[in-house]
Amino acid sequence: MTTATSNAPVTDQPAPKTQIDTVREHLMTGATITTWDAYRLYQITCLAQRIHDLRTAGLTIQSEIVTHNDKRFSVYWLDEQTLLESELSNSEGELSEPIKRHIRTAPSGGR
Repeated sequence: MTTATSNAPVTDQPAPKTQIDTVREHLMTGATITTWDAYRLYQITCLAQRIHDLRTAGLTIQSEIVTHNDKRFSVYWLDEQTLLESELSNSEGELSEPIKRHIRTAPSGGR
């Protein structure tokens, strides 16, 4: 009896990130993201589905539909509480500069 073997080479390189991981990491920096940003930066063509996946997984993602040059699109970002909880759980109480900058520049409406 023969056993199947994998022809894939074994390397020390990490597995490529999923689109969900990529979008989550982008949002965790405190930055906003749009469909165009996702495509331009990461070649992700269906941002709305990745946002849905992240929300289903429990991440609180805020969104707003904006109009620019007669075009409507959604802008997504993490609420301040999610950013703070993530930052505090990943560090020992010290906020990173991108998080501090996001909090300083966020409008009072939660963004």
